[in-house]
Amino acid sequence: MDILKISLLRRDFTMDINRINHILNNDEKCDVFYENRCVWIQGVNDQMAKIGFVDNFEEKDVSITDLYE
Repeated sequence: MDILKISLLRRDFTMDINRINHILNNDEKCDVFYENRCVWIQGVNDQMAKIGFVDNFEEKDVSITDLYE
């Protein structure tokens, strides 16, 4: 049951293009995650985002729906 709750909570905070643009165009600090790892969003194109991982130099292109707060 706990896994189901976490999954449902995660979906409530899934990113969309409007939220990503808001984050990119403002100075506020937001914690964004991909697969339980903290990331920063380097850019967005259609439904894909280029992200960098906070804990190393790895970069990746991911679907924006895989990102969450």
